[in-house]
Amino acid sequence: MKAYLFKSFFPFLGWFSLINKAVVKNDIVAGVIAGILILPQAIALATIAGMPPEYGLYTSIFPVIVAAFYGSSWHVLSGPNTAMVVMISMAVVPFASIQTPEYIAYVITLTFMVGAFQVFFAFMKTGAAFAYFSHTVMVAIVTGVGVVIIVQQLGDFTGITVNKPEPIEDTLYQFVHSLYLINWYAFSIAFSTFASGYLVKKFIPRIPYLIAAIFVGMFVGFAIDMIMGLNEVGVYMLGNLSLSAFPLSSPDFSPETFSEAAIGLVPAAFIIAIMGLIQSTVIAKSMSVQSGQPLDMNQEVMGQGISNIVGSFLSCFPSAGSFNRSASNMEVGGKTPLVGIISAIFLGLLIFIASPMLASMPIPVMAGVLVLVGIGLIKTKDISKMLSVRGSGRIIFLVTLGVTLYGGLEFGVIIGAIFSIIAYLKSISTPDIEFLVSEEAEGYAPEGSTDATVLHIAGSLFFGSIASVEFTFSDIAKDEGRDKVLVIAGEHITNMDQASYSLLITEVTKRRKAGGDMHLWLRNQKFNQDMKSFGLLDALGKENIHYANEI
Repeated sequence: MKAYLFKSFFPFLGWFSLINKAVVKNDIVAGVIAGILILPQAIALATIAGMPPEYGLYTSIFPVIVAAFYGSSWHVLSGPNTAMVVMISMAVVPFASIQTPEYIAYVITLTFMVGAFQVFFAFMKTGAAFAYFSHTVMVAIVTGVGVVIIVQQLGDFTGITVNKPEPIEDTLYQFVHSLYLINWYAFSIAFSTFASGYLVKKFIPRIPYLIAAIFVGMFVGFAIDMIMGLNEVGVYMLGNLSLSAFPLSSPDFSPETFSEAAIGLVPAAFIIAIMGLIQSTVIAKSMSVQSGQPLDMNQEVMGQGISNIVGSFLSCFPSAGSFNRSASNMEVGGKTPLVGIISAIFLGLLIFIASPMLASMPIPVMAGVLVLVGIGLIKTKDISKMLSVRGSGRIIFLVTLGVTLYGGLEFGVIIGAIFSIIAYLKSISTPDIEFLVSEEAEGYAPEGSTDATVLHIAGSLFFGSIASVEFTFSDIAKDEGRDKVLVIAGEHITNMDQASYSLLITEVTKRRKAGGDMHLWLRNQKFNQDMKSFGLLDALGKENIHYANEI
């Protein structure tokens, strides 16, 4: 118990022993690359969240360090998350204007609540549950996020004033009816940013395409500024960054500021917490499959929660695992969470050096980068697969995507979670059932029996899944009666409840009354106490219960 508690409070000690000269060398390279990659993305995602750019940089530093120390995965890199920043903006915009002190205060408070919910989930041992979110639902939600990001950037991309907080159809309506106001200087900067990034990503994938896009966009903006002046042609720049080495902040739950927004922020924090954990645990799981590293999902959830709580005191908005950065970390040979710590330190040094250049970045450059990010989330191959699937998969994808686009991301997550639960219950409510014949049936039939029916059952037997077993018993009785021996090969039965024991007792009673019998094979004796308590042991008899592994 003491060892478990010690590991829970100091999980980073588990990977300290892996550090040596070779590991540190690999992790430094991976950390520097990760720090460079997150710079443009951090500013872009802060813009989507409605926060000043520097807050995106803070969120790429402090939560990353905390998650590295307190998470479970050695390869997941945390930080600003695309889906979450869209939800942040949707949650807070109804209560304050973006980038205002009130807006920032609400986001900081939201960050603390997200972390508190996640820590609560960790204490409730629900970590593994977040990894069961349906892939179909995830593709639909991420696709919806990509579309929302693109639509929100249409105004800045073209220099047209568009009211972003409006529903997607209203934003499109405003945009189409304002096309005659397009600023071609802004459009040329944004398009050159987008086109260069797209081409680099497609034809020179070894070069970070977002960084290449920013350099090209800023070059075009610089050329226009030298010839005509950006302010003269109505193109605005990002502006100075108010950076601080210790950007202290604190959540504000005072009645006069929080009470009005609580009705929106509390449910939003709950949904954002779940969304962040779903993505973080799925990423951690996929990384562990490649690396072979064992995971503690509850510790991963705890690490994300602690990082968000700490982040709320260091001017951060909610963060989560990043698939792109985590995958890049794995590809370049990162070995331990030291990569995240190095990336955060390097980014901190980089932004103080590059802040003058960032301040002169034209807004259309950011729009071009964000459109690239949005398009990157729309995976046409995955969408094609979802649409080609017959049955419920296609319907779930379309409904979740539609709700995400027109009802809001938070409702998309809720609908997606409901669909995932239904899909999971459906999968576990139908145990694997098959008849064994010939060589497969040998060894199961009792001695002296030549016509026993051997039925293999695998999975969980409980009140929600036994209907299919009961139907199978009935079909067998109709075809061959109950006057023969039925053998249940149940070595792969993982769970049984009272309802399943009652079903087996009923079947053996009917068979013996008809002149037949029933035998049960199990992997080991773990069900013995329950079989005795619920009466199956007496109904079958010890001689009719067999074990594949005697203990």
